[in-house]
Amino acid sequence: MNDPALIQQLLTDLQGSDHAKARYAAFRLSQLDDARATRGLLDALRHSDSEKRVMVVQTLGEVGGTAFVPALVECLHDRARTVRRATVRALGKLGGKEALSGLIGTLLGDENSYVRWESAKALGTMDDHQAVPALLEALSADSNSYVRYAAAEAIGLLREPSGVDGLEYALLNDENDFVRYAAATALGNIGDLSVTPALISMLNYPNTHVWHAVAEAIWSFDEQAMPYVLDALVDESPVLRRAALKALLWLSVEYDEADVEDAQELPWYAMWGWWN
Repeated sequence: MNDPALIQQLLTDLQGSDHAKARYAAFRLSQLDDARATRGLLDALRHSDSEKRVMVVQTLGEVGGTAFVPALVECLHDRARTVRRATVRALGKLGGKEALSGLIGTLLGDENSYVRWESAKALGTMDDHQAVPALLEALSADSNSYVRYAAAEAIGLLREPSGVDGLEYALLNDENDFVRYAAATALGNIGDLSVTPALISMLNYPNTHVWHAVAEAIWSFDEQAMPYVLDALVDESPVLRRAALKALLWLSVEYDEADVEDAQELPWYAMWGWWN
């Protein structure tokens, strides 16, 4: 049986101004199978101090268990963005259908870009492919590049084939290079060979980080990418032929864009007279 005096003291500490004591009290209370402890934690989620609400949310996300998910979902509508961000992280750890639904709503509807960013990251860790349509919507439509980056990364973590078209579009068209980088990495994780032509075409892209992410994605396909590379090598476009040669070199001799000037001095390089 739980000690009533101990529970009362923990509840008092939870509501007090000492945040260290309050955090410890929240942890202890979350471990007790007691209606008073549960009620005290739920009351603390409505505390006037947003820092106190954040602390309780964080504790419940770490050790509170799925029983607290419904109350945490309500916190997604908290007036303080710091509370909403903490709640998103907590729900990502706890998981479950109700958490998934809440996170999807927050990804697509929260006014704060940091909260939406955290939502995309959380959805990528939940291993539930039902999140992919919402992540694709965020990838294509969110005004904030960090959110789009996190959405692309999450789709890649989920390795969901239905995300390939949206990722390919982002790779080729997004205005932000970090989003393009995340899209290339995600496409490599998913491993759908149909995107190889798009990846090859991006080997001429000037941003080094994007270029290397694309090259690594092609490399991950290994020999299966070679038919696409060979087709591109005889394409009528010299730009695409140039990209295809880079892909061929990358697959065969670990070519690096930074070494292109040195490569031009090698005898085997000269036979590609139609490089440009």
